[in-house]
Amino acid sequence: MRHVPLSDFLRLMLVDPAGTKNNAQLASSLAKVTKMLPGLRQGYIRRNGPRKWSPVKVWLTKHLGKKCWYTEAELVGAPLTIDHYRPVSKYWWLAFAAENYRVACAFANSPEHNALHGRSGGKGNAFPLLPPARSATYSRKGRGEKPVILDPCVKSDCELIAFQADGRPVISPLRASDPIARRRVDESKILLNLDHPDFNAKREQLCISIADDVKIYEELPVGSIARGIVTARLLRKLGSRAPFSSAARYYLQFHRHHGWVEDLLAKVK
Repeated sequence: MRHVPLSDFLRLMLVDPAGTKNNAQLASSLAKVTKMLPGLRQGYIRRNGPRKWSPVKVWLTKHLGKKCWYTEAELVGAPLTIDHYRPVSKYWWLAFAAENYRVACAFANSPEHNALHGRSGGKGNAFPLLPPARSATYSRKGRGEKPVILDPCVKSDCELIAFQADGRPVISPLRASDPIARRRVDESKILLNLDHPDFNAKREQLCISIADDVKIYEELPVGSIARGIVTARLLRKLGSRAPFSSAARYYLQFHRHHGWVEDLLAKVK
């Protein structure tokens, strides 16, 4: 899971003509749903929501790339949706709040069978809280809530995840003794399908390919053009739009005893 500085991009959206239009439509819809009787709100959101937040998805994927913010799987030709980090079924006032939007694949957003665990993963309407589990209300918006599910828009959440050589996500060794952090990682692996076998296999291949690139670089003559080609290839794997780029960075750190690897890692934050 790679950190997405959503607040920065939402500020950028405010000065973009298309983004300004999107914001105005969301604000209008929020004003309407706020004035409705409680029993009418969910119906209005179901009927009108997707066409209101779909343009925001288009804007975000244009600027951030077409990959799931939770799993980092690249989805070219496959559907990406807007996931509401806090689900609309419980947090109706966030249905039209762009700060609650996360670009997600079906594996993370919808119930999908995870053969590794023998059960369905996928977030759906689940939103467990850490104790004291007191959900926010419209009048008490988010105060005191401590979500279990990791949020790609919170940098410290992204730092809780590390990766094994076989591609499986695990808790970072730096937080392994923290029971709350462990619970959040373990439950997020299920609720977001972070360790779906398909994703694990792709990360495992990424680990192998990075080790191969480092080996090739070391065998090439100092100053050769071919070394530049290898480093360019590694930089593409580390890029924010690249699939599983947080795993790529983690795997490349295995080789940071090489000075050039340390320099390469410093170029990509």
